[in-house]
Amino acid sequence: MMKYASAMVGNSSSGIIEAPSFKLPVVNIGARQDGRIRSANIVDCGHDRNEILRAMRKALSENFAKSLKTMKSPYGDGHAAEKIVRILKKDIDPKRLLVKKFDDLSEK
Repeated sequence: MMKYASAMVGNSSSGIIEAPSFKLPVVNIGARQDGRIRSANIVDCGHDRNEILRAMRKALSENFAKSLKTMKSPYGDGHAAEKIVRILKKDIDPKRLLVKKFDDLSEK
């Protein structure tokens, strides 16, 4: 649904983490997501009606949409699985993955 939305409004972690992959503007209301890395698509605001409306106008503006065209998500590009498989196929001997190594820490 994010692919087809004009913006997301609320205080969900999906607005902070997943929405940047779609370059989707997000109006993040309140402090619930404080401490998380923000990308350029996030417009933070308080709970006041006027703050929310101001943030929504910004998020839906043509200038804001243009500013997101070259944005990169701080959470990756959506291709982590392919990269992991490529690395595992290239750099790790599959036989090593079948043998579990155990270190007895009580003897050290």
